[in-house]
Amino acid sequence: MDEGVRKEAKAVFDRLGLSESEAITLFYKRTAAAGRLPFGEGKKDETKFKKKRMNERFAEWDAF
Repeated sequence: MDEGVRKEAKAVFDRLGLSESEAITLFYKRTAAAGRLPFGEGKKDETKFKKKRMNERFAEWDAF
């Protein structure tokens, strides 16, 4: 691991009152609960999927 990145992250963890071990445990728990990495475009992708599914349903209804 890049030591500079580790030091920067540790400073954030210290400010939040977390040890490195607690921060990693939190990351693992959030990853497991979300079923994906707990950051990034997850919400956006989920919203796109919901909109796509809703549009498919409307198309099915229009077919009747």
